[in-house]
Amino acid sequence: VIVKTMSLDSSKVINVTPRYAKLRDTAGNVFGWENFELISDRPFETMLAEMKQLKEEYPNQVLIASIMEEYNKDAWEEIIGRCEEVGVDAFEINFSCPHGMPERKMGMAMGQDCELLGEVCGWINSAATKPVWAKMTPNVTNITDPASSALQNGCE
Repeated sequence: VIVKTMSLDSSKVINVTPRYAKLRDTAGNVFGWENFELISDRPFETMLAEMKQLKEEYPNQVLIASIMEEYNKDAWEEIIGRCEEVGVDAFEINFSCPHGMPERKMGMAMGQDCELLGEVCGWINSAATKPVWAKMTPNVTNITDPASSALQNGCE
């Protein structure tokens, strides 16, 4: 199970509806959907309690925490440590979300900046004792640049 991307402070997430919008071509024909969904707006403590319960009820199943944070080393260390305390088996770091609050350097805003990305991946991998992989944004000119930065700083 991969839990919905979460952050320490869910109050910064303002959920909107509808969450999907039609993508139209120049002739007005629908050819796809846009997803406006944000990270979880559920309190971090609730998410932790539910992850702990999942591991207690299904100890042999894999539980992956998808996490996103601001450019703040202490916050990254806290979210990693607290998730590991409840028994998560791995981490998916969300560097891909295009609506990941760019004013806070979250999500895609972090994933597009190789220097910032590398520094944060280093913090994360110094704190984590479980496998970590970076979920990268495709909204870059060359995906190998941020991917290399994540790999060089300890991500799987």
